[in-house]
Amino acid sequence: MVVFMRDAPSEMGLLPDGASGPSFSGKESDLAGLSWREARRTRTFWLMVSAFFLLGASVHACVLHLAAMLTDRGITQQTAALASSVAGAGLLLGRFGSGFLLDRYLGSRVAMCFASGAAVGILLLLSGQSAAAFAGALFAGLGMGAEGDLIAYLTSRYFGLKAFGELYGYAFGTFVLAGACGALLMGIGFDKTGSYSVPLIGFLAAIVVAIMLFSQLGPYRYGVQNVNEGRVGLKASAAAS
Repeated sequence: MVVFMRDAPSEMGLLPDGASGPSFSGKESDLAGLSWREARRTRTFWLMVSAFFLLGASVHACVLHLAAMLTDRGITQQTAALASSVAGAGLLLGRFGSGFLLDRYLGSRVAMCFASGAAVGILLLLSGQSAAAFAGALFAGLGMGAEGDLIAYLTSRYFGLKAFGELYGYAFGTFVLAGACGALLMGIGFDKTGSYSVPLIGFLAAIVVAIMLFSQLGPYRYGVQNVNEGRVGLKASAAAS
């Protein structure tokens, strides 16, 4: 596989998406953005990472404990298994849906939308009703599926491409760590209280905080000019034709 690996698109006579002109050499210095040292000093980075940690912990806890949560409330094992399948379907829909929306709306607002859906899902799971459990599982799955796409997209828009791989690695690593912590805390909460209600309320509060953090991200720092130029070009082409 080493034969097919290259350090930069320029080695294959190609340019990265959005790059134009012969001056691009594929070197790190040609890429706009912040280094890891610069990004970690910004308020935006910690707002974003903290929001993803809280949301990731909450949706992972709900999805991974879903079957046990429902059977504990008297729902049959068959229904609990079906609800878990619905959560999986929500995860796939979250992947596709978030990508569709990110091309059209500000990423922080898309994140707030999916986080709000996850909060509604927790409220439905708290009700303990069989029908509501399916909707709750769907919303939790949507939030879990969307988060992976949101992390990559927001990282590129707020910190650029200069150190994208490293920054994305830290952000996505936080998301994975959050999933482990969330599932653990859900189990501890159940063992201590004998019910899933208390940890669910705690994760609901965590998502509310995450929504507040997403609302503070503000406009994009990178990539907006290329997008706007592309739209202007498309409009000009349409007008010419």
